[in-house]
Amino acid sequence: MKVAIHQPHYFPWLGYLNKMARTDTFILMDEVQLTDSSNMYRNQLLTSGGVPKYLTIPFYKTDYKHKAYKELLINTSVEWQINHANFIRENYRKSPYFEEIWELVSPLLTKEYLQLSEVVIESVYLLKKIFEIPTRIILQSELDYPRDSKKNQLVLDLCLASGADHYLSGNGAKKYMEIEPFTEKGIRVAFQDYAVSEYKQNIGQMPFVPGLSTLDQLFNLGKEQSKEIFQEKLLTNTILS
Repeated sequence: MKVAIHQPHYFPWLGYLNKMARTDTFILMDEVQLTDSSNMYRNQLLTSGGVPKYLTIPFYKTDYKHKAYKELLINTSVEWQINHANFIRENYRKSPYFEEIWELVSPLLTKEYLQLSEVVIESVYLLKKIFEIPTRIILQSELDYPRDSKKNQLVLDLCLASGADHYLSGNGAKKYMEIEPFTEKGIRVAFQDYAVSEYKQNIGQMPFVPGLSTLDQLFNLGKEQSKEIFQEKLLTNTILS
């Protein structure tokens, strides 16, 4: 069984979904701590002028670096859903497929949430559904593994707990990942080699902006064309040993 492991990301980018689609099981890490530089509470979209802007979900930060991600609560005194909806409408309403995609996305921006993980994980599931990715998603908190595991050992323990015999990692982990412990347990490690493909963004003659939330492509290309490109990438991108 092929397994990949990742933090939950808010409306993640296409490379995230590509990794998910290449596996049988995708483990979302909801018991780790949030890192400030990650997309565990935010992601980028474009202004109509082509400037990337983070849409951020506010959360209570008291002692947050010592809490599990699933324990973090949204700061409901901030009208973040209204802000996100207004930004998307203002900057993407002239995009070719705005109405089609907005109908799918807007319910998430009206539903009540208390936990940060709840809304972020729901955004992952929403994109999974749009791209018809059959991969099973399980939460880290649902697995039986040593709760004191850290870093490389944590990844290995989650693979063992989920019954993995293949583990797909991001290519960036090649620099520091210890592969031998996985090999000793009969788990083959491979690395995702994802190349970004440019598409027409609704920003005039501005240069292409990569690494945005998948919503940017969906608003510009629509559901069906995005799915076609997504499937082509699964066939053309390579996996590195």
